[in-house]
Amino acid sequence: MTLLLAAPAAAGARAPGAAPANGHLGTAARARERLPLPVEAGLFQVPHPVAPLRDTVIGAASRASARIASSGETARYPIDDGSGATIAVAVTAACEETCTAANPQWVADKVGTFIHGPEVALLTVQLDTPFQLGFDCGFEAQSCYYGDEDKIVLSGEEEAAPDSASREFVLAHEYGHHVAQHRALPSPFPSAIDWGTERWASAERICQGRRLGHYFPGDEGSHYYEDPGEAFAETFAFNRFPDAAVRWAWAPALRPSAVSLQALRQDVLHPWVHRHAYTISGEVPRHGTLVERIRTPFDGMVSVSPAGDRALGYQLAIRNESGKVLRSSRESVSSSHRLDYTVCGQTSLRVAVRPFGDPGRPFTLTVQRP
Repeated sequence: MTLLLAAPAAAGARAPGAAPANGHLGTAARARERLPLPVEAGLFQVPHPVAPLRDTVIGAASRASARIASSGETARYPIDDGSGATIAVAVTAACEETCTAANPQWVADKVGTFIHGPEVALLTVQLDTPFQLGFDCGFEAQSCYYGDEDKIVLSGEEEAAPDSASREFVLAHEYGHHVAQHRALPSPFPSAIDWGTERWASAERICQGRRLGHYFPGDEGSHYYEDPGEAFAETFAFNRFPDAAVRWAWAPALRPSAVSLQALRQDVLHPWVHRHAYTISGEVPRHGTLVERIRTPFDGMVSVSPAGDRALGYQLAIRNESGKVLRSSRESVSSSHRLDYTVCGQTSLRVAVRPFGDPGRPFTLTVQRP
């Protein structure tokens, strides 16, 4: 890998802007074509009054919910998408007796039309009466997802939700939570069920929005419509039903676009798994600073680690595109040093090597990035 000999960038120099996205993501590189975070207040203000809560995300079941679940019988049904996969569907005893649309195979067939990965085989869908749904999900919610149980709770009745969402649209929203439950995020971000999946969250600038106080990951209460985990699930539903007559109730900045939809599809079909590692090698300069530009295709922690003897004879720094030092060893680096920096919207960083008493020696750095 070729290193460039450069002097530190002038203070105040501006980073080159990212090229505007053209609506499609053909490669991982183009998936990262992020614009600066919009600052127009209207992009973050949620319209009021908003529709009733679509759903809730719940960890462990309450005693009442456990009793309701224990009343039903569970069986597995094929999703009929050609993969041979099946899902578990349970119908509560009360719903079996009174519900007008408690058809387990209908549920399995609908799930089979959603894009998915191997997480589909872990899914259970429970069909409740509307009254039971209130105990299981909350009396304002139309459905819910139990993360600890990989379970969607859905009404066994056919009527649309108050915001005009069809039953299959609501099911797709819940399946979006199920996808996120089984996707990884790089450190230091929380779980994807709260944050959204890696490519989607990077394209939608969730990290920047969170730092600015616009988004509230995992807040199922007063900030439900500024919760990126919920916006991800709704985007998943719109990916399947793009012509649904459902008003977008979340922050306008998170409204689905060609870029965010393509990022979501990549996250579902080709999940992000772990950080990518590669090495940079060269020779410590006798004068000036060696600078290597590194691409940061997604948000998350970037780490730079030196290898070699205990005293390596150079200083190490991570800079932004303008030359500002973000992290630095401050002194001669050793093999025990590691510089960590959380990428939050930057499309690239620079690694700088500067002589510190012993120029001319070879060096090797390991870079890990999302």
